[in-house]
Amino acid sequence: HKLFSWVHRSRRGVLLFIDEADAFLASRKGGSMSEQLRNALTTILYHTGTPTSQFMLVIATNRPGDLDSAVLDRLDESIEFGL
Repeated sequence: HKLFSWVHRSRRGVLLFIDEADAFLASRKGGSMSEQLRNALTTILYHTGTPTSQFMLVIATNRPGDLDSAVLDRLDESIEFGL
């Protein structure tokens, strides 16, 4: 929650980039997520549920199918780079 407290105090806004997002924002359906990761995911979801001009979340992943469905619902745009 400290990160998002900082976001609310920021005059310029914050862009948060998460690389390898599938490791951090994975689906909760598997049941193998640690309590710390589940708490972090819940915090991200809580604070990204309402659009704001102060915060932008950009994620990168090689495995978009492993992301939690709630994370996918919060993405405004998705760009795929084929290899």
